[in-house]
Amino acid sequence: MKTTARTLAILLGALALAASTGCSTGSPASTDSPPRTTASPVPSATSNAAPSDAAARLQYLIEEEKLAHDVYQRFAELWGAQVFGNIRESEVMHQQLLVPLLDAKGIPDPRTGTVGTFADPGIQRLYDQLIQQGTASITEAYKAGVAIEEKDIADLSADLDATTDPATAAVLQRLLAGSRAHLQAFESHLG
Repeated sequence: MKTTARTLAILLGALALAASTGCSTGSPASTDSPPRTTASPVPSATSNAAPSDAAARLQYLIEEEKLAHDVYQRFAELWGAQVFGNIRESEVMHQQLLVPLLDAKGIPDPRTGTVGTFADPGIQRLYDQLIQQGTASITEAYKAGVAIEEKDIADLSADLDATTDPATAAVLQRLLAGSRAHLQAFESHLG
């Protein structure tokens, strides 16, 4: 309950900041992102319903992993904090775990090869909000990291409960363990 309240408070703060600034990052998109990679973030106010069918859920999860990667890449460049660089690399591995599931099921990979660009409009809005939040200060960047990982944990847990496919469940369990470790790393910086 405490984690959920903190996530809601962080999300409301990001939404208020985004509403007052128009959600613009003010920086051009970079193309340094590894192709076909994604990260997991916090739900936006206008897109908090995750897709329900299995194919759409896997597409959403891989874009969520790209979101985490892209946000952490931006914060690593901006703040130089090692935690963002380390976790960014882990997010690449998370995406690589999802690619074989998409391929095996004949599901198109929605990721773009451009940092900060997403097929899902809700994920795009969330990226913009998180970047806006995390450029305010390094503390806000850590809070954005917490919000991303808490959303990932919630989404992965829900998907684990819903899946009956053993291969998918195994991947989701690995992603969930990684997200929990990432959450702990960001929380340790908030003291």
